[in-house]
Amino acid sequence: MVDPPRGSLRVLLLAVFVLLAGCSGLPATGQQTPTVQPTVENFSYPSGWSQEGITDLTVALRTHDETVENVSRTSRLVITDEDSNRTVVRTVDTDAGTGSIRFIATQFDTDKHAYYSAEGVFEYDRTTGELSRMPDENWTTADVATVAGLKRPLRNLEVNATETVSADGTTAVRYTVTGIEDPDSVPSNTATGHVTVADEGFIAEYNITRGNDKFTRQTRYDLSAFGNATVTRPAWMPDESP
Repeated sequence: MVDPPRGSLRVLLLAVFVLLAGCSGLPATGQQTPTVQPTVENFSYPSGWSQEGITDLTVALRTHDETVENVSRTSRLVITDEDSNRTVVRTVDTDAGTGSIRFIATQFDTDKHAYYSAEGVFEYDRTTGELSRMPDENWTTADVATVAGLKRPLRNLEVNATETVSADGTTAVRYTVTGIEDPDSVPSNTATGHVTVADEGFIAEYNITRGNDKFTRQTRYDLSAFGNATVTRPAWMPDESP
């Protein structure tokens, strides 16, 4: 048997040592320390919120509005009753100066899509194919993006912070809905679901079911593409003037 040259043996032993060191978990140079996720106890609660719940709904909604103002985004609000479903999707693209609203109501077989741009406002009925043009209509980002009905499901709501999560790239806290404050004072006396609030201050999403012995209503809301939503010219728009 021929012995290997001593130089080759040293190289082999060095390679084995490095391999074993890597397998044994020795720290690699330049390795970053993982970010520690906050807990509900040390979460940075935005104005209007606390670990115990909603401290002031008016302040909480104002904080939400101020945080999302003039930021590109998409919001979806879905309201489901026992015999109907309504969906409103709103998107604003502040860079392009465009916006869109899609409204669907199953009870009335309604499906309308509005497009907002420097050309004005155009509304397309996806059911009938009818196109309405309002070229001189003035509009603002708030006109398109403001979510009507965002507040109602949150009124008199009892919630409790249960965990921290990631929402659209930011840290958020999730509340579990535990009931209704003073249930005898409002039509709906029961509530279940959850609410997620980002540490930046915006309401990221919620899924809330409220009701009583006679009715039940589920409301789902979510905000997405925060800061990078886009609105392109729909295919149903008329050709641009040359």
